[in-house]
Amino acid sequence: MSRFLVPALMVWACLGAAAILADECPAERALYELETEEGRLEIGFAQARNYASIASDLYLFLTTTQRTYWFTFSVSNGYSGMTLLPVTDPTRADAEPDGPRELLDLGSDDEATQDALRALRFYALDEDFTFWFEPPMAGEPAPAYIMVPEIGLALWYGAGALTDDPAADRDPVPRGMFQPAVCRGVTPLLAWP
Repeated sequence: MSRFLVPALMVWACLGAAAILADECPAERALYELETEEGRLEIGFAQARNYASIASDLYLFLTTTQRTYWFTFSVSNGYSGMTLLPVTDPTRADAEPDGPRELLDLGSDDEATQDALRALRFYALDEDFTFWFEPPMAGEPAPAYIMVPEIGLALWYGAGALTDDPAADRDPVPRGMFQPAVCRGVTPLLAWP
């Protein structure tokens, strides 16, 4: 076998495994990974007891080598797409009465807030790389792949805007495609509200 054919076959085998895992795994149990020089990054979902946002009943979390960030989904009308909105941890006890606290003032014309929102575009893809138009929902099949290509920009220049951790500093996250790593055996504890 040629030295080029073996790596190509390995890539296609991994892509096929990702599609099978996604087809058989409900979104709330899927975990995705991206290996980086800094270490392993992980994306997953937590199901809300009701709805995390008007767009989805799931929260998204991103775990980097420094901390975990939490988000809800927002979907624009017309030809636009999905955006992640940073919130405090919806699984903490202080989220029980009213849900997690939003971390960005969405009504603000502040340039830093607008830059953060532009960097938080979310892309879910099928196994044939078709882009989804709506975010994942609990009980539905998980996406085959996930991309948040500009989140590294937000975490490099403004990680403090995406978390309530006062120690938040630059958090290196490269561009890349998150691929399914595991389908958790049970649904994790529900988040608030």
